[in-house]
Amino acid sequence: MNRPPSIRRWAGAAAVALLAPHAASAQSLTLVDAVDAALRAHPSVAAAEARVQAAEGAGDAARSARLPGASLDATLTRFQEPMIVAPFHSLDFSNPPTFDRTLVQGRLALAYTVFDGGGRSSRIRGADALLEASTHGRADTEMAVVEETARAFVGVLSAQAVFEAADAQVQALEEEAGRAQQRFDAGTAAELEVLRSQATLQEARAQRASAEARVGLAERVLARLMAVDPASVSATRLADVAISDTDAPPQTPDTQRSPLVLQADRAALAAEARLAEERAGRLPTVQAGAGVLDYGTLDDKHVFEWQAGVQVSWPLFTGGARSASVRRAEAELTAARMELDAATLRVAQAIDAAETAVVEADARAEALDLAVAQWEEVARIEALALDAGSGVQADLLRAEAGLFQARAGYARARYDGVLSRINLARGGGTLDRDWLDEALEITP
Repeated sequence: MNRPPSIRRWAGAAAVALLAPHAASAQSLTLVDAVDAALRAHPSVAAAEARVQAAEGAGDAARSARLPGASLDATLTRFQEPMIVAPFHSLDFSNPPTFDRTLVQGRLALAYTVFDGGGRSSRIRGADALLEASTHGRADTEMAVVEETARAFVGVLSAQAVFEAADAQVQALEEEAGRAQQRFDAGTAAELEVLRSQATLQEARAQRASAEARVGLAERVLARLMAVDPASVSATRLADVAISDTDAPPQTPDTQRSPLVLQADRAALAAEARLAEERAGRLPTVQAGAGVLDYGTLDDKHVFEWQAGVQVSWPLFTGGARSASVRRAEAELTAARMELDAATLRVAQAIDAAETAVVEADARAEALDLAVAQWEEVARIEALALDAGSGVQADLLRAEAGLFQARAGYARARYDGVLSRINLARGGGTLDRDWLDEALEITP
């Protein structure tokens, strides 16, 4: 079974840094490597592939009806009294029929449906439509795994960035706590400044502990998707990701390219074929057959003859079963069409949400990037002023807290911009390995 090359490029060296811990220091794990490993290991991808293979088998079975069928039957019957064991076509007293208690019969038969009201072609169309639906379903499943893995990967990067910001805050507050203790020991500061700096430091340490715990959780989520040991992810450096061109607006996706919409569309086509098949049951069926028959006994007295014929079958009354099947097929077609409209609506809503998220994340990242630079300058000035004796410790502590919030917010906003574009690509049906290579800038 050939896979779409845009999604299923199995890289043999995917997640090598995780599978070979000794090489973790020599190379980093990229998002593309993580996606390859997740696609290879995720059970939903294997299930989607199995559904495609099942649909292929159903299509082959439906198309086999275009060929004649052949069957070979054999029976052996033991009677209480001797029985005619050969065809009795005429009455000839000079050559009486053979009687025996054991009858051996064999039959080689060929049968072909000449006309069935279009039911056969409808079944083939339905099977082909279901195969296409399962193929699009597989693509949607793979996109979901790509999106989920990217979210987990970026989640680790975002959690690490927040932890780094929290750690930097702790280091700055530890320095201030040390300076406050020195000023108190020198008699130039009140004990209140020492207590205030220590309390603020403990709060920062609590924030760092929370950030560190979130890093561990994010690493475990990514490791489970990749089916590797979480300790391997913890010991491996993740390559940073960013949007290749943040100034270029993302292309507006087309809902009709979404595999979810395409899957629902092919399901509607399959329902149409099913309705045509049920309606074909109102017409007669014409079958042609031929065969070779063998009659004989166990002592090798056998007679062979051939037969051929045409059979017409037309159920005139089925107790309402035929019309009920047609009504059920009509209802299923209506449901399939409504599900197509619902899928189109869901994809359109997801695209709208992703486009809004892109704009919001970019605006937040731009504003918070400036805020980081400003808070850094404020913290530097407040520290100098406090050392010079003209500053207020509370102002420095507020500046350090503001700097941490700005750094953490900027990291989240930057990675939210990556995820929102990934969500937008999935909504438009373009999310695959090639898109990751083209749209993202990976920094080893």
